[in-house]
Amino acid sequence: MLIDLHCHTRVHSACSALTPDALVRAAQARGLDGVCITEHDALWQLEDIERLAAEMDFLVLRGIEVTTEVGHVLVYGAAAFVPAMATLETLRRIAGDEGALMYLAHPGRAYGTLPPEALIQHFDSVEAHNGTEGKLQNGNAAKLASTMRRPGIGGSDSHSVREVGICATEFEDPVRDEASFLEALRSGRYAARRV
Repeated sequence: MLIDLHCHTRVHSACSALTPDALVRAAQARGLDGVCITEHDALWQLEDIERLAAEMDFLVLRGIEVTTEVGHVLVYGAAAFVPAMATLETLRRIAGDEGALMYLAHPGRAYGTLPPEALIQHFDSVEAHNGTEGKLQNGNAAKLASTMRRPGIGGSDSHSVREVGICATEFEDPVRDEASFLEALRSGRYAARRV
């Protein structure tokens, strides 16, 4: 299954031009099996995600792209967004309490090459392929991901139709809903891909 794990819509991300419907249609046209909406510092309500998925007859998942003092962090499995997540220490505690997974987004962007090793230990892994990053940044991120406890993920970081699905994550196991998505991430049976 091929799922874009880093998408923004204008519902909760002012920087995005994408409506949820346009996001899904673009993902379908690109041959993806699903998308994960990861708004900036906002989490969709589960019932709204499920309604969108049912209306579009397409797998739609949710996450958050949290802005922290160390950069952007993609979080999957959190119950809600709270402003205190802006500090890595609090985000790590909340994620641990809720069983959420944390991936450092576009790790080559904020640090030029790669983030310091002392920082990396706080994450389950990194975004190894990001659709808005270049070959060098993604190459470095993929190398970093190979040293982590879980594989790196792939996502387009889409804010417009043309960006959807440039990068995605290929899962070996079926993903049907949020529970199976989190189980698939925890299993480590997936790989980041440039589509």
